[in-house]
Amino acid sequence: MNAAPRPFVSAQQRRSRRPATSSRLRKARLGSSARVTSISSTAVGQKVTRLNTSLPTKPIWLQALLSVQRGSDLIAFLLVGATLTIYSWTVYTQQQWTQEYRKLETLQRNERELTKANEVMKNQLAQQAESPATGLINPTQANTIILPPTPEIQSYTTSTEEKVEPEPVVKTPLGY
Repeated sequence: MNAAPRPFVSAQQRRSRRPATSSRLRKARLGSSARVTSISSTAVGQKVTRLNTSLPTKPIWLQALLSVQRGSDLIAFLLVGATLTIYSWTVYTQQQWTQEYRKLETLQRNERELTKANEVMKNQLAQQAESPATGLINPTQANTIILPPTPEIQSYTTSTEEKVEPEPVVKTPLGY
């Protein structure tokens, strides 16, 4: 939106302002179309022969080199894939090992703390037992109570019942 009036420029003046390259391009276009029409007018009466479209055969050495290149490309691709797989597996196993080792260290630390607490409690109980305020006395022959063994009760079995052999008692430790 320009408010200033434009000066009147004739069509001839506008053409003269155009750059010289456009006129050269126009002439080149006209010349190429003229050549095309002249070629097509001369080729109308002649028979067109088809060129050999088959690819030229490559020498055997070149074919061998190309097949070696394809093979080496495939081998390189497989080696890169195997390398990445082994690397990722190694990193994963190292992470797993680190986590499990931390768990082991935590369990060992907890075991040491429990052993320490157990020994402290034993020591406290021993000190309490030695103090006369608890009312405990040292064991002697005089204050030992001996109980007679109880007689075994035999079960009466009838002749119709089969005798059941007792199973062997397996002695398993109750704790470590």
